[in-house]
Amino acid sequence: MPRIGGMPFSVKKDAISVDFSGGFLQLSSASSLPNAQTSNQLAILRHMRKFRGLGHLVIIIAAAITLCVTSTGLTESDVVSEYKILTQKYFLDRSIDFAQELLQREEYLGVLYNSTVAEIEARRKESSLSGLFADPVWQVDPAYFDRNNPALADLSLAERYQLWADFEDREFSRRQELVQSVRSKLIEIGTNEQNQRMFRRELEKTLRYYGEADWEMASLLFDRLLMDYPFQQMDDILFYQSEVNIELQYYDKALTFLLNILSDYPQSKYHAKSYERASQLLAELGEKRDQIHLYQNFSFEGFPGDPEEMGGLHFRAGQAEASWGHFTVAIEILNRIDQKSPFYLPSRYLLADCAAGLEDWPQAVDVLSEMVDMKQHGMPHERWRMLMDEAKIRLAFIFYEWGELDKANDLFKQISQNSPFYDRVLMGKSWLAFQLDNYEEAIAKSEELLAAYPYSTEIYEAGSLVGYCYEQMGEKSTAMGYFFDVLEAGVGQSKLNTFLTERVRIRGALAQLQALENDVFASDNAEVYSDYKRGRNLLELSLQRIGLAELLEANADMRRLVEERILLDKLVNQHQAIEQQIVDNQDASQLADFLSLEDRIFTLLERLKSSGLEQVKSTPLYYQEARVGYINDLADTLSARVEVEIAGIVDAIQNKEQQYAAAVESGDTGDRIQAGLKLQKLQGILDRSYKSRTLAEMSHLPVLSTRVDRWSDFSFNRYAMGGMEFDDLEQKYERLKQVENYLITLEEMIEHREPETVQDADTIDTQEEETSGDSENQSE
Repeated sequence: MPRIGGMPFSVKKDAISVDFSGGFLQLSSASSLPNAQTSNQLAILRHMRKFRGLGHLVIIIAAAITLCVTSTGLTESDVVSEYKILTQKYFLDRSIDFAQELLQREEYLGVLYNSTVAEIEARRKESSLSGLFADPVWQVDPAYFDRNNPALADLSLAERYQLWADFEDREFSRRQELVQSVRSKLIEIGTNEQNQRMFRRELEKTLRYYGEADWEMASLLFDRLLMDYPFQQMDDILFYQSEVNIELQYYDKALTFLLNILSDYPQSKYHAKSYERASQLLAELGEKRDQIHLYQNFSFEGFPGDPEEMGGLHFRAGQAEASWGHFTVAIEILNRIDQKSPFYLPSRYLLADCAAGLEDWPQAVDVLSEMVDMKQHGMPHERWRMLMDEAKIRLAFIFYEWGELDKANDLFKQISQNSPFYDRVLMGKSWLAFQLDNYEEAIAKSEELLAAYPYSTEIYEAGSLVGYCYEQMGEKSTAMGYFFDVLEAGVGQSKLNTFLTERVRIRGALAQLQALENDVFASDNAEVYSDYKRGRNLLELSLQRIGLAELLEANADMRRLVEERILLDKLVNQHQAIEQQIVDNQDASQLADFLSLEDRIFTLLERLKSSGLEQVKSTPLYYQEARVGYINDLADTLSARVEVEIAGIVDAIQNKEQQYAAAVESGDTGDRIQAGLKLQKLQGILDRSYKSRTLAEMSHLPVLSTRVDRWSDFSFNRYAMGGMEFDDLEQKYERLKQVENYLITLEEMIEHREPETVQDADTIDTQEEETSGDSENQSE
């Protein structure tokens, strides 16, 4: 909402408007300012209504504007100073924001006050207060900020703002405590019927704010209801509060309310809905592991709720399991989705992908064939046509992976060029041509895709395929150009984690810097502001530059491979130069450097070769996610087994430690040594178990969920390899095979000293050494 620079600003409910124009500010009220009402019955009514009158709010805004605009003492030179101008605008902005917050506070306190007064009057009519709340208790006059105080002129803008904000905070807290103390007393002494009446009155007002989508006020009042009333069944309030926090995008807080319903109200009518909403939030937050745990609890309770309405929970759980490579579990979950659920049709596609990941081609074909044969019924024609095209394309790719190329080709031919998925049809036809070694046709179809669909996600795969075809045809320089184009377009979803991490880091640094904004302006130091501005601009520039096109530079793993390729070429040149010096000068002193260089070249070569081999295997001719899922299942099983093993070993170690301590206390040397040796052996077993657990965790592989991932990776590695074939690499670095000969020469020319050896720990003389139980023998 505009607040400065000649733009109008309107306060909530259109009660007050502030206009900034011509270098000055004006206040105007949308209605006449009523005098505070009085009551002969209750002093609290007289004073509290005076607190929240519209006149009080006008004074609040006026105080804010006075603090930020008047008595600034700006000179002609100060006006042109960026620092002074921005400081004034900064505190004007903060003052109006704070005034808005005070308006909301007053409205919130007014709801509580009116409910309290209404309840007091109702109970007085029932003669149930028995002389409580006498008038003298409430003789508290309202307090207003003295904006005409001459001492304000000697304070800086920041000090004046803080003085006013602190005053308003204290004054609001004082009045809130006054109202809350009365409410708490009424609830404490009230009967259940009286408290229910008060609760319903406030709930009706809260739901009115909820219906008007005033989420901030609804959230404040729902919180008040949860804190003040000791009723047992508050599940409906918890659910409404979760919905409010979802609208405010406080997802963690909303999730907490939903989990409270699931744990504390198993019989609630909102129980199943809470499962569904919690599942949506976890998907929004990307918490896949928590999503799986939530579904396990849902399964343990027997899948409560209407099956037609709970399809989304099954679908999201299936997605989470599939993303971990647990395709068998995902298929079992997806088969539970009711056919009437809106998630049934999307689940069929995921189900087919999972079956293909397990190389269960017949099941994948059956699932997609069911989609292809689906009748239109009452479905809109366009939606039905899109579902048909999607199913046929997926089925064609399944046939391609299965080796049924003719069936795949027939299905691709059934898709018209008007289909929104025709880019994938072109991609499929390209692969069919490649499979038949028709590289020219594969290039032509991929080029057609790149020209007609420049924003398609298929451009990564199409560009990679064109490059690979040119590479197979011997045109490696052309191939490198296509591979690099893929990298410039973006390196795919598998590399976005680094990109997102970098964005989060920069945003965090920017937030930390902006948190110092108040101190910067309060310092009244232009040099501090200059440093702050420079740092902020650098971070904002970094945030803008971290895009898909710059991701190649931001990704450490990818940069490392490119640097290794460059380093390898430099080392080879250095290798040739040193070798020539050794031959020309007969200088044996350089031989050690030469051999060290050989070793580095050999290591880099092996790493580049292994990287290239892995990526060649990721083509569609080799692409098998089932291997990833199988490895992940084994890794998870191993991790679980090792965890149990570690727990048992830890218990055994604790027992041995107790035995060792008892032996030390008894003074029995033999028992102490025996217990110590067993304890040492158990520690070794525990270390190996921890190492096994680490290996199991490292063995868990990411699942490549899209073709964008694998083809961006593929193009990068082909580019990093420079298009060289492995045979070429072997021939180019044939000298590496002569390392053994160089080592023999090195032994003849350099004096060696035998290393010190340590006697095996098993030959421990327990009679001679009681404390440690081992001894060392050194020999030349």
